[in-house]
Amino acid sequence: MDKYGPIYHFPSIGDPPPLSIPFIGINYCTPHYRNVRSPSKITVIGCVLSGHGRVRVNTDSRRVNPGDVFVLRSGCDHEVISEAEPDEPWTYIWYNIHSHWALNVLEAYRLLTTVVVPDASVEHLFRQGIEWAESKTLEEMQGDLQLLFMQIVIRLSDIQRKRGELLSSLVQQIKLRLDNQLLQPFHTEQLVKETGISAKQLNRMFKKEMGTTIYNYVLTKKMESAKLMLIDTPLTVNEISEQLGYSDAHYFSNLFNKKTGMRPTAFRSHFAEQD
Repeated sequence: MDKYGPIYHFPSIGDPPPLSIPFIGINYCTPHYRNVRSPSKITVIGCVLSGHGRVRVNTDSRRVNPGDVFVLRSGCDHEVISEAEPDEPWTYIWYNIHSHWALNVLEAYRLLTTVVVPDASVEHLFRQGIEWAESKTLEEMQGDLQLLFMQIVIRLSDIQRKRGELLSSLVQQIKLRLDNQLLQPFHTEQLVKETGISAKQLNRMFKKEMGTTIYNYVLTKKMESAKLMLIDTPLTVNEISEQLGYSDAHYFSNLFNKKTGMRPTAFRSHFAEQD
């Protein structure tokens, strides 16, 4: 067996709540453990207790260590791989969130494109859910887990905000501009003109501090917004393309397919099947 550990199930009673967390558990993973969802209909958050592993969201692959929290958002390809030593399993607590609202919550707290929050110091919150699962009723757990999830998200957001303040003033300025103009066409030339720094230098500085290029940062943010629109709004693909600053819907569709592995219409249909 590649993994073992307790799993706790909390099925909905009556109408399903906007934010549902039907499963939580602890995984003790051997060196051979690997789990892939492509694309995933659920959002998974996990806190590493011991050992080492690797998580991937689409093409963004990160190593995770004790104390790290990982966020695998729905609508993306997920891969979770153990890098455990033979005598020490990779161990983590996980929560599965079965709700499109999870993406809205992550977006509201600026965690939509976050994959790993290193050394987050929130293990006690994750363990709280496990302790409750062994002592509380099903009715209590449904509400308490939602509140606990929000506590975790707020804590992670606060950590990211404080660490973001450590960015250089120039990278902070660029990131703020990109975030605030997400629904407009993106042109590197405008950044070059505003800063007086070459595109090559800007990219080098941005990637050093943010871990990705300016173009890929913008593209990732736009495609995550597109997913939210496809899942939560009746907007057509053409309308979503225009909302995100793409005048050519076919070009937008090709970008979306390249980034997610699915055409926008197929992505929408895939998620509509679970409703």
